[in-house]
Amino acid sequence: MKRTHILTRLSDRFPRRGVRKDAGASREPASDESAQPLRPENGHVSPDDEVLYHLSSLLDSVQTGIISLDGEGRVRVFNAVAETLFGIPHRSVLGRSFGALGRMISFKEHGARDLWERLSDAVWAAGAALDLEYDLVRPSGQKQVIVYSVYPLGRLTWSVGNGVVILLDDVTRKKEMEEQITDGWKRLQSVFDGITDGIQVIDTAFRITAVNKSMRLLIGGNAAVGQHCYRACTAGTEVCPDCPAATTFQTGQPASVVRRVSPKAAAGAGGQERVLEISTFPLFARGSRVVHVVEYIKDVTDRVLLAEGLEHARRLAEIGAMAARVAHEVRNPLSAITGAAHYLAAEYPDDETIQKFTSLITRQSLRVDQVASDILHASRPPRLNRTRVNSEAVVEQALAPLQGAIEAQGITVHRSYAPAAPFLHADEVQVERAVSNVICNAVEAMPRGGTLRLSTEWDAASGQLRIAVEDSGAGIPAGERERIFEAFYTTKEQGTGLGLSIVEGVLKNHGGSISVEQPAGKGARIVLSLPAAPSFPDRTNT
Repeated sequence: MKRTHILTRLSDRFPRRGVRKDAGASREPASDESAQPLRPENGHVSPDDEVLYHLSSLLDSVQTGIISLDGEGRVRVFNAVAETLFGIPHRSVLGRSFGALGRMISFKEHGARDLWERLSDAVWAAGAALDLEYDLVRPSGQKQVIVYSVYPLGRLTWSVGNGVVILLDDVTRKKEMEEQITDGWKRLQSVFDGITDGIQVIDTAFRITAVNKSMRLLIGGNAAVGQHCYRACTAGTEVCPDCPAATTFQTGQPASVVRRVSPKAAAGAGGQERVLEISTFPLFARGSRVVHVVEYIKDVTDRVLLAEGLEHARRLAEIGAMAARVAHEVRNPLSAITGAAHYLAAEYPDDETIQKFTSLITRQSLRVDQVASDILHASRPPRLNRTRVNSEAVVEQALAPLQGAIEAQGITVHRSYAPAAPFLHADEVQVERAVSNVICNAVEAMPRGGTLRLSTEWDAASGQLRIAVEDSGAGIPAGERERIFEAFYTTKEQGTGLGLSIVEGVLKNHGGSISVEQPAGKGARIVLSLPAAPSFPDRTNT
């Protein structure tokens, strides 16, 4: 007996009604009752008809368009979703050739005809067509994304003689949601990468599942999804001993650790050790089980250095205060010792032994007094007594006490003063002492003679007057240039290490600065920069 499809056999016995045929509209039954195939009017249904009835209801209830063709290419199934999609009733297509229908049927929409032709091409292609997409544009401008697939019927290899089934799904809403998810993910990733601190997420195997750009910059750009965190961060082969993430996995609580990273391990560290604060936070699954850990890494190098600097300054202040008290107490008995030495020298002018030792006592007392004065000055810089100061006169006054040592050592002095340098508004005594310290160091650097160059230069653009002292001695080693201004640092056998520290303090109190330069030949060049007096912009040294 010739086989016919269930919908063909039911089209007369169970007519479908209540389904809207207007193109582009979703399938909306007029009522729950009218949306179902009707039973025969006489109410008599055979067992076979009952099966057919349920199968017909099943095909019309699914949300997927179904079109089935027999081995000769005739339409045998055309469910309600397919009717709505193409805007044609099933009675017009059942039993007719699918390919011929595309040329015979008058489609209400051009897009529906084009989709029908694509389905026809897919049916007769030499193989199954899976998950192909088509953008169906309705006359209203609304776009539907249709995904269609063509499968062979039966278990035999592909052959049109076995028949095919076409499945059509409207995935418009799904695509919209995917686009929204993609856009949201892109925005989240932009925020994630825009965070200036390093963030990465790791799983229970300590593999990175997400990482931002700042993390790559902090650890050298080696962090990548799927890589072990300990290999990316420290190039190690196992979990770090103090890993806070391991603690968080075990306890389910946040953890943190501060770690110092060597210059090789810290990208962009500029050759300096960096201090990183690593904090970890748990991500729970159902059952309060930690499945991921968020690692938050912050570069706290500047903060730590600032704290260390403040602590160092506090200790120096304490040492300075103690040194000031000691220096003050030392100077009182020094006056008595020096006075006693003078008295003994006056009482016994002919005793060579007494004269020798009183002279030694006087010299060493003066030396201790000078050290005590330096300590007092370094610990409590005196207040500024600003006046009009001639820079050339200050340099000459600082040079005068050292003239004897200069002549004795065979040092030649060259002077080069700016002819139109403005007056300084400064404390003349303190500036003279600062210049004197620098000249004294230059003279001591040339025990076997040399050249001492003194110069002033006015820079109108910066408003700075520069006083330069240059010697032709051995110079300052590169490794010591950054430390020569530290208090109590000295390379001299009898130095206190306070001279240049005091000079730097004087200049800072005046709003100036001090710098060390390396001349073209040998020696060293110390430049003192002081701002000109704003009250006297047009007056110059005369």
